[in-house]
Amino acid sequence: EGSDWDYATERSYLQSVMNDMAQTSKKLIDVQMKSANQQSTAMQYLQQQQQMIQQLQMQLYGQSSPWNVGLAYRIPDTNFNLQGSYQQGRGNFQLSCVPDEYAPLLGPNGFTNGVGPGNLGL
Repeated sequence: EGSDWDYATERSYLQSVMNDMAQTSKKLIDVQMKSANQQSTAMQYLQQQQQMIQQLQMQLYGQSSPWNVGLAYRIPDTNFNLQGSYQQGRGNFQLSCVPDEYAPLLGPNGFTNGVGPGNLGL
């Protein structure tokens, strides 16, 4: 008639496996939450430090300008390059000597006399 087969052992094993998975998942979520809280705290700290630096800069240098400008000019027929920039209320000027490898290919006013690897476009 009936069978004496019982699934209680399989059921209890399945429940223990599912409970283990739930505990592992909970631990993972807890670790992720702790990590997110630590990152948030670190970001808040860095933002506070940045605000303090900006306040100190304003006290030392006055109100900084919102303008950022950069210029560069190569003096014709020379290896000299002039660069100037203005950022956060500070100006910077630089004179550098940059050799021009393609000078033999350049004609008057910097126009190309020939095609070299630097000005070949496909």
